[in-house]
Amino acid sequence: MEFLIKYIVVFLVGLVVAWLLVPLVKKVAPRLGLVDEPSERRIHKTPVPRCGGIAVFVATHIALIVAFLGPWRDLAGAIHLQEWGFIFAGSLALLLFGLFDDRFGMRAWLKLFVQLGVALLMFFGGFTFQAFLHIPLPWIVNLVATLFWFTLLINAFNLIDGMDGACAGLGLIASAGLVGMLLSLHQPADALVLVALAGACFGFLRYNFNPASIFLGDCGSMFIGFMLAAVSLKANVKQSMMVALLVPLLAVGVPVFDVIMAVWRRMARKLISIIQKDPLACKVFGPDLDHIHHKLMRSGMTQRKAAIYLYIAAVFVCLIALGATAMSSNRTALLMIGMIVALHVVVRQLAQVELWTSTQVVLQGVRRPRSIVTVLVAMGWDLFALALSTLFVFNVVLSYPVTRAHLAVCVIIPFATMYFYGVYKTVWTRSRISQLLVLILQLVAGEVLAFVALLWISDVLPFGLVVALSMHILISAVGIVGMRAALRLVRDLNAWLRCSIGSEHDTSTLILGAGENAILYLRQASFEDQQKAPRKIIGLIDDNPALQNKVVYGYPVLGNFSQLEEVLKKHGINEVVFTHHYSEELREGVFALKEKYDLLIREFVFFLQDLDQHGACQGALNPYSLHELNCRIHCRLRARGEGASDAPGEGEPLPGAD
Repeated sequence: MEFLIKYIVVFLVGLVVAWLLVPLVKKVAPRLGLVDEPSERRIHKTPVPRCGGIAVFVATHIALIVAFLGPWRDLAGAIHLQEWGFIFAGSLALLLFGLFDDRFGMRAWLKLFVQLGVALLMFFGGFTFQAFLHIPLPWIVNLVATLFWFTLLINAFNLIDGMDGACAGLGLIASAGLVGMLLSLHQPADALVLVALAGACFGFLRYNFNPASIFLGDCGSMFIGFMLAAVSLKANVKQSMMVALLVPLLAVGVPVFDVIMAVWRRMARKLISIIQKDPLACKVFGPDLDHIHHKLMRSGMTQRKAAIYLYIAAVFVCLIALGATAMSSNRTALLMIGMIVALHVVVRQLAQVELWTSTQVVLQGVRRPRSIVTVLVAMGWDLFALALSTLFVFNVVLSYPVTRAHLAVCVIIPFATMYFYGVYKTVWTRSRISQLLVLILQLVAGEVLAFVALLWISDVLPFGLVVALSMHILISAVGIVGMRAALRLVRDLNAWLRCSIGSEHDTSTLILGAGENAILYLRQASFEDQQKAPRKIIGLIDDNPALQNKVVYGYPVLGNFSQLEEVLKKHGINEVVFTHHYSEELREGVFALKEKYDLLIREFVFFLQDLDQHGACQGALNPYSLHELNCRIHCRLRARGEGASDAPGEGEPLPGAD
């Protein structure tokens, strides 16, 4: 019972001190110039003080003083004075530099330098990865891992602090999760530090939850990340190294996931700007508006609802972390598999911007090399895949030493077969699925020839060679065919993401028709010149009852033409695109809605025309007359030249104009 009282008192001291300090800090902030002014990157609309981290810092350490000097010093764990001294020194340094950044602003590289300096201090104070894993590590590996861990968590909470209640609430949940983990590992002294932090975050959240009257600022967000990084390195997870790494990482999962996504996104944008030689290159440490909370709010959530969703996700991963500490190795493995599946779902829903940027890096990079360079890269990859599969099959599967003769036969013969069939003349980003199937058959043909050669030079039994051949085909196909299929997949993914993601300023487009012309338009919309006409394709309309409420070409069929007005109103459509020759009655019904909903009506239909022996057009195999067709082409060309509002978007093909 006394054990419980100690933790409750420490928590309440942190809560009450933060609660009482925040109003005082709010009064002092304007005099010190610590006010966050509204801007295009800010969600708030009025000036808000941004030095709430002072209250959280003071409240946390006052609670720790109570824990250290109280009449229960040796009860349920005692805080070590030396460790507390390093934590206080590191957190104070971050608080002061954070206040300087909140007041005057610091360059990103300077902020990172300060964070590394604080992490180095903690490294010499015994907060190291080697002590965390309880295994000997090379000094440089131990140092780099420790510095990375501190900077990861500090920046994770720093970047997530872009919405009311996000950082403080997630800090509270992460602290509570790590407290539960440390108590289950019989480390009550380390848990006390986070009990104090949890109380301070909870007291501050009273003023920071939407609508916030004060922000943490960099001084507060970096302090929370630092405390969690320092204490988590003291966790003695008594399981495998993988579990020991994942458990504290899961406890702070949401902010870490956000910072990983941010680095991924910004590095991909930086690579694109380098490839395109863009003078306005994206900065890896520069700000953007694509963090998790921004995406949730763009989906239509309020700040309160978005914060609650983040809290629920954080509680979920904390429970998984707690479960992993109590499970056996086999059950933990199953748990991690489940986490991978869940992560796939989350990434698919939240990482569309990052996936789009990454596909651009791949496609831009693939287009850069020309002629002989492309062929040499493809040949080198194929030789590597064949050699790797040969070594794996013989050394691992058959436990048979690989000779130079084995390696030569299993690599050169399949490679020569593919070369003979003209594999390296195909542009695989623009290939058909049938070409991939043919490539598999060509690879199998080469493998069979290699099998015949192995019968002459190898003393392995024929059955063993059959097993080796089967495994070799499978592994080689994953590398050789899979790489080429991946290029096609990236291109298709790029086409879908290009028209799925967008900002509130983009044109919302509805496709009329779900036939073959619709897929032609969707592919066309992914081309590079189409990126200059930003649009977000919402879905399709079609009267085919078999397509209703289904997904076609990656886009939902939102209804039939009788429901068109309802769809326009519900989704805020700005543009409709005809991709089929519909009846005049139906077309007139669509045009009747043009003024009411301020619609831009366009058409994407390819014609097949007959020509006479002089090259003149005799007629068009479509419902329009030749005169009407010429008028339509003439008007569209003139509109494009004058920049009229009803002209096709830049880069869009004109039906029949070519």
